[in-house]
Amino acid sequence: MNYQFLHIATTGRCEQSAHRRANIDYSSECFAKMSTVLMMFFVVTVTLFPVGNTSASAGDFVDSGHLVWTTIGITARSEVDMWTKTSSGCACSSQDHHLQSQMGVAGGGKGNKGMKTCACCAHAGACQCGIKVPYRCAQCGLEQQCDQMCNVTLDASQLYSSSRLRYGQIKSLELHEHQHCWYRLVPEPGYRIELQIYRLVDTGYLNQSKCTGGQLEWLTNSGVSSIESGVSGSLPQQHSWTLCGANERYSPPALLFSDDDISPATLVLKSGEFTRRGKLLAHFSFTPIGHSAQLGLQTIGGTSVHGSVCDWHYQQSDCVTEGRYNNTCRMASPGYPGLYPPNRTCRFHVALQSPFQPLTLHFISVQLPAQRCKTDYVRILINGRVHTTLCGQETVQLTTYGPDVTVEFNSGALLPPYVFNGFLAQLTFRETDGQPPQLHSRGTHSKNQLNPHQPEGIPNGAFRAVERQAHAVCDYVIRPNATNSGVGSETMMNRWSGFFSTSTTAWKVWPAPCSFTFPVQPGQSVQINLLAFNITGADCISFMEIHEGALDVRWSLSSPRQKICSPAWKKSRNSYTRFNQPYLIHSNNASLSIRFRMDPVTGDDQVIEGAFAYFNELEGFRVPGTLCDAHFDATVNPSNGRLSSSFDSTIFWSVVGPFNCTSTFDPEERKSVTLTVTASQMKNDERCYTECDRQGCHCRTNDTSIINHITLVMSNRSTVCLCGDIQAFLPVSLSSNTRISVHHHVVEFSFGQPDLAIDLSYRFSTRHECGSETFLESPTGSISSPLFGLKEKSTNDGYHHTDCLWIATVKPTELWTATIYTPDQGDCQEWNLTLLYYDDKWPNQLGSVIDVLCPDSNEKHVFAMPSGLNAMAIRLQAWNTVPVHYRLVWQTSSLSSPAPGVQRSLSSLITTTSPDQQQLDTIAKTSSSSSLPPALSIHGLPCTFLFIGFAMLRTRFIPR
Repeated sequence: MNYQFLHIATTGRCEQSAHRRANIDYSSECFAKMSTVLMMFFVVTVTLFPVGNTSASAGDFVDSGHLVWTTIGITARSEVDMWTKTSSGCACSSQDHHLQSQMGVAGGGKGNKGMKTCACCAHAGACQCGIKVPYRCAQCGLEQQCDQMCNVTLDASQLYSSSRLRYGQIKSLELHEHQHCWYRLVPEPGYRIELQIYRLVDTGYLNQSKCTGGQLEWLTNSGVSSIESGVSGSLPQQHSWTLCGANERYSPPALLFSDDDISPATLVLKSGEFTRRGKLLAHFSFTPIGHSAQLGLQTIGGTSVHGSVCDWHYQQSDCVTEGRYNNTCRMASPGYPGLYPPNRTCRFHVALQSPFQPLTLHFISVQLPAQRCKTDYVRILINGRVHTTLCGQETVQLTTYGPDVTVEFNSGALLPPYVFNGFLAQLTFRETDGQPPQLHSRGTHSKNQLNPHQPEGIPNGAFRAVERQAHAVCDYVIRPNATNSGVGSETMMNRWSGFFSTSTTAWKVWPAPCSFTFPVQPGQSVQINLLAFNITGADCISFMEIHEGALDVRWSLSSPRQKICSPAWKKSRNSYTRFNQPYLIHSNNASLSIRFRMDPVTGDDQVIEGAFAYFNELEGFRVPGTLCDAHFDATVNPSNGRLSSSFDSTIFWSVVGPFNCTSTFDPEERKSVTLTVTASQMKNDERCYTECDRQGCHCRTNDTSIINHITLVMSNRSTVCLCGDIQAFLPVSLSSNTRISVHHHVVEFSFGQPDLAIDLSYRFSTRHECGSETFLESPTGSISSPLFGLKEKSTNDGYHHTDCLWIATVKPTELWTATIYTPDQGDCQEWNLTLLYYDDKWPNQLGSVIDVLCPDSNEKHVFAMPSGLNAMAIRLQAWNTVPVHYRLVWQTSSLSSPAPGVQRSLSSLITTTSPDQQQLDTIAKTSSSSSLPPALSIHGLPCTFLFIGFAMLRTRFIPR
C-alpha cells in the first residue's frame, strides 16, 4: 500500500514523497514538519490535503517549535469525518442486509441486495455504524457508540485487535445543563496515552484561575473510582488538568500525556447550570513509550517515590550501561511533552555515589510562563541549598560533585495560552582522572550563568593532593600541606582535606602491593573516611591493610592495625539513597598508611575510595570512632586558639541525616577556660529563636530535638542554648574552672551547609573570672575576678556567663568562714553565690543547697561552713552583659574562738532543707511516737549521744 505525505515549506507550496509501508502503525519514521503559522491554520481546520485518497498514519508526529504531537486522522476535504468517506454509496454490512431490503421495498424494488444505501468508510480501520446510523462510519470496535459517544472505555488492546489502529477521535454529544460524559482510556504495555484537544464549546468559563459553570477535566493515574471522583469533584492523589471556555479552538492543540504505560486516564466533560450545547472534539493516541522523538517517556533511569504523586529518585548506578556512565538518564516535568499539571510540587532527587564521578545536569528545554515566575519555576538545590532557579525559557548546564542534588518543579494555576510544557533535563556521569572537571553553563536564554569554579565546599586541591613517591610504581603520599609540594590544596581554618581513589592510580601491577601514606607531624592528626571499596577474589588473594606509625609502609615490618581480606565490599549508599555508616580511621601524632593489593584478574571494577582531613593542635585531637568530636586539653593543646564547626571538610561528603558533634575543653588544676562564640551563619528558623536575658540564653521552642541548635554545657549542666539567627547576641562568652563542652545538634545534615557554621575561640588562663584556686584548703586566702577593684568599667560587648566551682576544706576542730565583697547590685538571676553540700561525684554532681547569697547591696557578706562538715562546695554563677566583679576572702579558726564578724548562728545558714534534715525529722517523729521508754527516746539522750547519732544517721541514710 502506498501512502503519500506532505512536506510543507514556509512558502506554502507542497512537495510529494512516497513511502512504502506494511500497515498503518508506528513503524514509519516519516516526519511532517511545518512552520508554526501554517500549522495553526491546518490544525484549526483539522484538515490536510493529501495526494490521493489516503490518511496519515499515527506513526508521524508534528514538531511545532517546542511542542510535539502525533498526527492523527488527517482527512481530505471531501470526506465527512475521520472514519466516513461518504454518507452513502456503499453496500451495508451483512448484519444490516434487512436495512437494504426495507429500503429496496420502499423504493419500489424487490429487495435489491446490491443497492448501495450505507456509508462508505475511509479506511480499513473504520466500520459502518449499522442500522441506527447508516450514514456514518466509526472506528472498528466503537461502532456501537456512533449515536452515543458518552461514558465510553477506550481500551488500547481491544481497539487495536478490532481496527489495527492505536489512535482515534472523541467527538462528544451535545450536553445540556448538569450533564457529564466520561471517556476512560486504558493503555497497553509499551504505550502511553496521548490526548489532543482541538475544540471546546459552551463548557463554562475561566473565573480568575478556576473554571465555573462547566469544565473539561483530564485525570491521569486513574482507575474506575477516578471516574466517580472526577464527576463529583473529589480527587484522589493524581494529576488533574482543567480546561473551560465558551467557544475555544486550540491551535496548536492542548496536549496532554500520561506518564506510564500502566495506569488508565480519564477525560470528563461536565456541563453547568446554563449549558445548552456543550461539545468536545479531541484526538487520542496510544503512543510508544520508546518513541524515537520526544513523544516517548522522558523520565528515564529514575524510580518513583512510593506514596508520592510526582517525586523521583535517581541513583548513579541506575544510569550505568555495561559498566560505563552514558547519557541514559533523563528527567522531565509530569506529562511532558504535553501540558504540565497545575498546582504541583515535584522533586527529583539525584544521589551521587562517588565524588570521582560528578554529575552534569543539562536542561535541554525549559518552557514556562515568564510572567508567572513566582508560581511556575524550576529550582535546583545542591546539598539542600538553592543553587539556581529557572523560569521562562531559561536553560542551564552545571556540573557538581553533590553528593545530593534536587530538582524541584513547581507549578501554579493552568491558564491560557496552553503552550507551556515544563522542562526536560539530561543527567550525565563521567569518571574523573584525578582532576576536577571544568564547570560551565550555556543556554541562549539563560540568565543564571554559573561561576566556572569549584562547587562550594570542595577545596581546589581536593583531587590533586595525591603524589607518587619517588622511585615507586604504585605507592602514593598525601601530605598535610599539599601547597608546599606544588600540587595545590586549600587551607580551611588550619585544615586540609581531599579525596583519594585507586581509580586514579596504577594499581594493576600484580602481585606487587600498593599504598597510600598520610604522614603526620607532631601536634597533628589525620582522619580518613573510607567512602567505598570493592575487593574481589577468594581467600584473601586481594586485601587492604591499615598501618599506623610507618612513614614508608614499603619497608615497615610492623603488623597492620587492621586487615580486610577479599571478598569484601562497602557501598557508599544503600538502595534507599541513604549513605551507609562512615568507615572511620583516626590517628593522633602518628602517620597512617593504607596498603592494598587487588588482583586484576578477579575484576576490573575493584576500587578503594575515601576522603581525608588533617587537623592541627589548634583544633584539638579527634576522638576515635567519631566523625567530628574533638578534645582540648590544657596540658597538651595551645593556651588559645580558634576553630570553626563549618563541616566543610571532605570527610563529611558522605554524611546525610541527623548527627551531633561535641568539643570538650578541660582546664588544668588552678586554671580556667574561657570559650567565646564569635560568629555564626545559622539562619532564622520559624520553629525556634534565641532569647538572652538575665537568666542566660535559651532556645525558645517546643522541641529542641527537631531543630538545629548549639548548647554549651558546664560540668554536665546545660547553661546556654543557641538557635536560629544569633548574630545580634554575639559574642557569647563562658568561663569556668571546670570542663566546658560545646554540643552541635544537626537535624538534617548535607555536605557543605554554610548555615550550620559557627566560629569559636578558646583560652586557657591562670587568671580569669574563677581566680587561680580550685581547692580552698589553705588556712587563709582570697580569690577575685580580674576586674575587681579597677576603676575603669568593662564595655558591653556581648553576653558573659561565669560558672565557677570551688571546694572549701577544713579540719574537724576548725571553723571555716568567708567574706564576699562585690560592687555589683542586682538580683540572684544576674549574680549569685551558692553554698552546697559536697558530693563525691563533684564536679558532675553537687549536693543539696545550704545557702544562697545575692549581690543585693554593696555591703560585704559573711558566711561559715556548718558545724560537723569538713568540706563544702561553693558555686558562683553570673550572667550579664559585663563580667562579674567579686572578691572572696576566707580564713579558719578553732571552734572555741569563732571568727569575728559571724553574727548568725550556724543553723540560720540552712535556708533549704537538705535530705539530711528531712531524714532526721522523720526519725525524730517516729521515735517520739513509738512505745520506747522515755530514757531511750531521742529527746532523752544527752547532747553527746545526739551528736553521735546525728553523725551515724548521716553516714547511713545520705547517698553520696
